[in-house]
Amino acid sequence: MMKDHWVQSAAVVVAVLCVFGSTLLVAPINQQRVDLQIVHESRYGDAPKYALLAASLGTFRGIAADFLWYRAEKLKSEGKLFEANTTAGWITTLQPRFGQVWVFQSWNMAYNISVLTHTQEERWDWVNKGIKILRDEGIVYNPNNIAIYRQLGWTFFHKIGQRTDDMNQYYKIQLAIEWQELLGTPTVGATTEVALERFKPIADAADLYFPEEFDAEHVRDPLTHLYEEEPTTRALVARLREIGYEPNQECLRMIGRIMMFQPYSDPRQLAGPGGPFLDERASQLYPLLGDPKYTEAFPPLIHFMQAKVLIEDYHMSPRRMYDLMVKFGPMDWRHAGSQACYWAATGVEKAGEMKDKTKIDVLNTDRQIIHAMQMLMNSGAISYNPMTNRYDTVPDPRFIDSYGDAMVEANERQVQIDWAGQGNEKAFKQGHENFLLRAILNAYLYGDIEKAQGYYTKLRGLYGKESHNVYSGRYKLSLPDLIITEIREDWQMTDQVARPLIESLLIKSFREGLLISRYDIFQRYVELAQKFEKKLVKEKKYDNPTAGTGQGRLISWESFDQLLAETYMKYMVSPQFDLLERGQVYRNTPLPLRAATYAGFRDVITKHAEERGYGKSVDQIFPLPPQPDTEAGKAPAQSTPAEVGTIERK
Repeated sequence: MMKDHWVQSAAVVVAVLCVFGSTLLVAPINQQRVDLQIVHESRYGDAPKYALLAASLGTFRGIAADFLWYRAEKLKSEGKLFEANTTAGWITTLQPRFGQVWVFQSWNMAYNISVLTHTQEERWDWVNKGIKILRDEGIVYNPNNIAIYRQLGWTFFHKIGQRTDDMNQYYKIQLAIEWQELLGTPTVGATTEVALERFKPIADAADLYFPEEFDAEHVRDPLTHLYEEEPTTRALVARLREIGYEPNQECLRMIGRIMMFQPYSDPRQLAGPGGPFLDERASQLYPLLGDPKYTEAFPPLIHFMQAKVLIEDYHMSPRRMYDLMVKFGPMDWRHAGSQACYWAATGVEKAGEMKDKTKIDVLNTDRQIIHAMQMLMNSGAISYNPMTNRYDTVPDPRFIDSYGDAMVEANERQVQIDWAGQGNEKAFKQGHENFLLRAILNAYLYGDIEKAQGYYTKLRGLYGKESHNVYSGRYKLSLPDLIITEIREDWQMTDQVARPLIESLLIKSFREGLLISRYDIFQRYVELAQKFEKKLVKEKKYDNPTAGTGQGRLISWESFDQLLAETYMKYMVSPQFDLLERGQVYRNTPLPLRAATYAGFRDVITKHAEERGYGKSVDQIFPLPPQPDTEAGKAPAQSTPAEVGTIERK
């Protein structure tokens, strides 16, 4: 009996010593977890639902997560996507720092569930949910998980930026509206310096009022800090609160919406059901924007709200956004490529802070940055008209050099993380030749011929001695001939369908030049079409694809001027192009071309105007051209979109 008592006593002592010893190990183990970057300090803290489950389930939380993960995969394989999504949501609640489940849930929303819906609004809602769950939750709880950044960047790049989804144009428009309301309309035709100067106050406001070095013990109310720095904002915030607005995203986006429509119409006329403004507060807000009493207060308050919304609602760093603009070029944040670049670059930066880098994720995320630069080069300049909901893009040659810079930097980073000798340098350079060809084309059409010639020289130096290029003699062509060859190959045109190719070039000159008041782009396309026409006439190519040798009809126009006029009239009478767009093109058209073609399309556009409800305003949209004078060959005075947008319907 006594022996049993001593055994029990010894066991109790050992148990107590073990408990005491384990408590001594808690601190070093926790420190080791921090050193190994297994856990992190969150600025936002854990949401109550996560903390409650963690405390209540304890060690059983992992078992429950394993079971739910198995069930989610099974439901997905059975095609029960909504049920799988709900199950994945439970897993994120149980284990918010399990990065793969956030990726799974986002992909399921944006790619699987979205295509099961029936309207473009529903589909965009699910795509947007897939973005938000990563941006607003997944990254918050997994700030160093590069797979989450990669998936988020890919959703912007592929789902929105590419054309694989038949609703992609609607996605692009919704993204443009959202970010134009947040940051305003980028200065049209702005230089890189102007674009940076415009964004810098937002980055400065973020550094001043929302510093990244977060100290919970010495937190300072940002709004109080704003009042101290900019005393005039106190009265403005008080007035906004009187009409029901707090200095938050709702207020910022309503101001942005007013400013978006202001060039086209008095926003107060757009209030009411079905219009952009659905409440009376917007009509009360509009006069404040022009009130001299608040002239000094609005800019700092707007910059404050922009910084606040980007940081707290979008979990983006305005300073990092600005730095990327300095590094790569004046990115338009309405563009999916800019968003993709931000998240990919942020992911690579976070991965660089990790001791154990997931190499394949770093490699693939680096590639996203390169592809984003290519996308911005091809379509980085956005033109959006909220009155007609028309969204167009044209290439932005300012990102040509950024592609090469991103490629070099990515390759250097891969070497640093011990991927040398595994073919990654070659993988990065694959496609570089094709990119330079596209850069030459874009620089020639949208930049300047001198820059295009410089890229051509670089291309010859890098790839001119490749066997396939030596054999084809591709790079022995003159620059204009190379441009013609590339366009013909891109559009899969043959000499037998010469006229459609030339007409396509001319229509591009109208829509990508005259429409946005870029007479230089218009002229470049016209010159290229004329060179191509001369080449075909010289070679006596046929435009009738069904004609045999000796039976075909030679080029079916007497002169290039005739072809230009015919193509212009074809564009003007085509109902596939918006009436107000055609009106803007017409008003920017050189006077001789207007005078020569006006009578040929007058009756048709009058009918189109009546069908659209603009019958009484047709003479405003398409005014009778004056007789050409000695200055006729010059570009007309540039009209603004407002001149068309303010036209009233009957």
